[in-house]
Amino acid sequence: MREKNTYYDWLIEQNVSPDQQSKLHILLYLLSDKLTGDLITAEYDRKIRDSVPEFAHILDASTITQELVYSTLESNFQFSKASINRMIEGMRQQGDFAKLTEFMGQP
Repeated sequence: MREKNTYYDWLIEQNVSPDQQSKLHILLYLLSDKLTGDLITAEYDRKIRDSVPEFAHILDASTITQELVYSTLESNFQFSKASINRMIEGMRQQGDFAKLTEFMGQP
């Protein structure tokens, strides 16, 4: 049996609902946009606040911290810190969300 080491392997292992998977992807893209300094337009801000108000604190944060990333994933998805570290390593292996994985460093 091959070792599961990509983000998508990790995601399948988590058995999240399609709705939760969609919210997770919104969060990951939002975090990446904040970390890269991409402009968050008023329309993008409104869509996030309307569709996933639980992530409004990310929009309001002046800086993104590792603790903010962990606490948001833990509270909204009930992922453990070890699971989040596996997710980040899977993204790193797959080459996804480069700025986020660089920011989070090695687990």
